[in-house]
Amino acid sequence: MKTSTIVAVTVGTLAVATVGYAIYFDQKRRNDPEFRRKLKKEKKRAQKQQKEEEKKKVVSIAQMIEQALESIKEDEFPTLPEEREKFCMEQLSTGEALLSRGPEAYGIAAICFYKALKVYQAPTELVMVYQKTIPPEVFTVVMGMLSKDVKQKQEKYYTVFPPREMNVKVDELVEGITAEGQKVVRRGLVALKDFAVGEIIYSETPIISSLEPSLGGNDFCHYCIKQIVDEESKARCDTCTKVIFCSETCKTNATAEFHATLCTKDSDEASPERSLYDYTKETNNKYPEMIAKFLATMVFEESLNKNEEFNMFDHIERLRFLDVRPSAAEEKEIQLLKAALGAKIPGIEEFINEERYLTLKGKLLYNAYGLSTSLDANRSVEPSPEQCRSTHDGPVVGAGFYKVTSYVSHSCDPNAKLAFLDHNNNMSVVATKEIKAGEELHVGFIDQKNGTLSTEQRRQELFQRYRFKCMCPLCEATDKAAEKAAEEATKEAAEETAEEATKELTNEPIIEVGKAADEV
Repeated sequence: MKTSTIVAVTVGTLAVATVGYAIYFDQKRRNDPEFRRKLKKEKKRAQKQQKEEEKKKVVSIAQMIEQALESIKEDEFPTLPEEREKFCMEQLSTGEALLSRGPEAYGIAAICFYKALKVYQAPTELVMVYQKTIPPEVFTVVMGMLSKDVKQKQEKYYTVFPPREMNVKVDELVEGITAEGQKVVRRGLVALKDFAVGEIIYSETPIISSLEPSLGGNDFCHYCIKQIVDEESKARCDTCTKVIFCSETCKTNATAEFHATLCTKDSDEASPERSLYDYTKETNNKYPEMIAKFLATMVFEESLNKNEEFNMFDHIERLRFLDVRPSAAEEKEIQLLKAALGAKIPGIEEFINEERYLTLKGKLLYNAYGLSTSLDANRSVEPSPEQCRSTHDGPVVGAGFYKVTSYVSHSCDPNAKLAFLDHNNNMSVVATKEIKAGEELHVGFIDQKNGTLSTEQRRQELFQRYRFKCMCPLCEATDKAAEKAAEEATKEAAEETAEEATKELTNEPIIEVGKAADEV
């Protein structure tokens, strides 16, 4: 008999047997209670076994993630754009080669893919590529490593920042309770020790600062925002006349951090850097320039290879921000930034997308402080349409973006104030009341016009600018006084109503019992 015939007969026999068993099984399931109980028991046992296996699998993956992160804990990652790109490609290539070895190499492959993700300029895009191209088991480990790493950094951040020598810490503070009974928590800056009135709590230089556009190139330092009174001390840029510096030190620092990237160069009036400069002058908006400075400085800091655990972006990503709606103005600013930075910072065009730019601008609008460094208290400065936190104790000549002071909350009756003791952008936070250890620091965000603004006016301005309703002790005291006055007015009105009703009853004629009303 041919092999094909034998196979055909065998398959046919098996098919008949399978159908016969299926009929027998169905009859037993329908008519035999004991058989049904046995099936149910076996099903439960199988489900339990499956759950235990899944649990072991989860534990195994968690252990793999833990071990993978531990294995690269001491690794150093490149910071220069060219080195990062090379490193990323090497890790991707190694990871792909390891995948071809099968599941036993998946753990090491996941580490390679994670390392590539750590240095890739657009990690979200790479995650999407991973999701489509690498095995699900490897993708799960990579995402687990990313999630755990982010969580560990978040938990550690506020244990090392701010530095303890600044005498403050960022703490979680209960702001209220929701209708469901859940606590509303926010972060605020709290004193670590007692301070007397007039005592400096800490001082801080900004991440970045900028002059009001109308003052650029005149008598203020482009780097530290100090007013220059001695003509001989002015240090000028070697290639442009748009900025000046108060010293060679400021000139050197500015050139290294951002000015070499953003210099307008008088020799090329059509340069993209000049277009960005002209835009800030025409609109009197300094925040596009501040964002450009921030991005250039961030790249400069990375080039120093400090291998610090938290970079500039780590610091600002945790700060609150205002929701900025996209408009034609923002669209133009993004294009100007890309043109000005694109040739000098590889990958910046992909980095500056609409969402990221609007978020950066929203952070400046919420957190930036006005700088009052002018030596002339009566100096007139063209006001910018961009808001900043300021009580206008002096003319505002620029704005600064501070890592620590951004966490200070507003109060209409603050216990601290900001002072520019060196007449530059180095800000000191000074106690205006006695402050106890553990007490939150507050400053004013707005000019209260020497106390002439009402609670309603203060709240309205704060809400328009910063989108919150002030519930500081001064505003709450006004609320309580208004509530008390309303209660007293209601009580007086009720008493008057009762008194009038009593008078009406007193003046009505008395009807004797047994007499008709018309006989009275």
